[in-house]
Amino acid sequence: MSFLPKIMLLIFFSGGVCSAQAQLLTVADAVGQAIQNNAQINQMRSQLNQKKAEWRTLTGVSAPEISYMKEGISHKAADPFQEQRISVSQSVDFPLTTSYRIKALREEEKAMEFSIQEEERKVKSAVKARYIEVIYALHLQKLRDQQLKLATELYNAVYTQFETGMGNGMDLTKAELQVAEANNDIDNARSQLHQARYSLFFLMGLPPENQKYTITFMDTLQTRDVEISQVTALSVLTEQPSYQSSERELKASGYFLKEAKSNILPDIRFNLYKQDYGTGYNFNGFEVGLSFPVWYPLEQKGKIRMNLARQEEIQWKQKEIRSGVKEQIEHAWHSYEVSRSTIKRYDETIRSKAEKLQSLTLSAYRLGEVDLLNLINAQQIYLNSQQRYLTALRDFYIQLVELERFLGLELIY
Repeated sequence: MSFLPKIMLLIFFSGGVCSAQAQLLTVADAVGQAIQNNAQINQMRSQLNQKKAEWRTLTGVSAPEISYMKEGISHKAADPFQEQRISVSQSVDFPLTTSYRIKALREEEKAMEFSIQEEERKVKSAVKARYIEVIYALHLQKLRDQQLKLATELYNAVYTQFETGMGNGMDLTKAELQVAEANNDIDNARSQLHQARYSLFFLMGLPPENQKYTITFMDTLQTRDVEISQVTALSVLTEQPSYQSSERELKASGYFLKEAKSNILPDIRFNLYKQDYGTGYNFNGFEVGLSFPVWYPLEQKGKIRMNLARQEEIQWKQKEIRSGVKEQIEHAWHSYEVSRSTIKRYDETIRSKAEKLQSLTLSAYRLGEVDLLNLINAQQIYLNSQQRYLTALRDFYIQLVELERFLGLELIY
């Protein structure tokens, strides 16, 4: 068995069995509900649906115009008019202009899809981190219960010494304080658990009436024991959905720029009509017109400059994304490595020695070989090492979740 799963099974995530009445909330359930209920993601999905339908309003085909014309009107009964006409007119943008516009809209649609992916990754990472905080708080409670047990054993040992005349009242008072502090730490651990639970429920969008104490959490988390190198972590900078989104935005701005430049080409107007020269609508006619952009230097040059500035803005945005993601990956990777080393060191050395020191010191105190201060210090060393281990393990998995977000892998489930 590899180093990482061994830690998971033996220390952090070992636990009891849920009662039949309990409602088990898994990591996958928490992530699924959070993504489904997240207001920001649902807003972005609605905006995406709007974007998908937007092209229908920008096809460059205007509404047809139906008109009736009568000319050569006379008061003579035999020849009341020279011609009457019913016509249908239709104006369209130059096809190349419409093509560039539709392509730009398609790229904006893809950019929004990548933005939604990025937001989903963030929510998933946040939920998993909160779930880890809940499990950490649960095991911290167990540690505080153990602390109370040790403080009680210490008090009993001191009280025995006091009754036999080998101890003094000062030592007994110190022992009583240790018990009181242990009870305070238990209360703080409970408060931390409540905060972690409700923070997770908030991210999930869970209604208050469903935030019940019968909800329980997984005792074990599965993870891949992978070696993540710094090079691997940094190789995915341009694969991030946020960066891919900016790439699509840049392509869209390129098409919008081509659209603005293509507006130098004329729009087209078609006119079909039926003619009546006094004998009925027996004649047909058609007309084709071109609309030349006389005001191109004013209107279209302004659009061209706007899109050039937009391209420059996106290029700076890409640089910001690259540097920002690089910083986050570097921080997550280094924290991951430090926590991993701490866990391994504890598993190989510190745990057994701290337990042995605490046990031997308690026995030595009962025999009168060491004083109370040494016993308290030994217990404190043991409890502090357990606390640091739990903290390091929590930080390790939180940083692993952060790397999971950037690598696009399912490392914890």
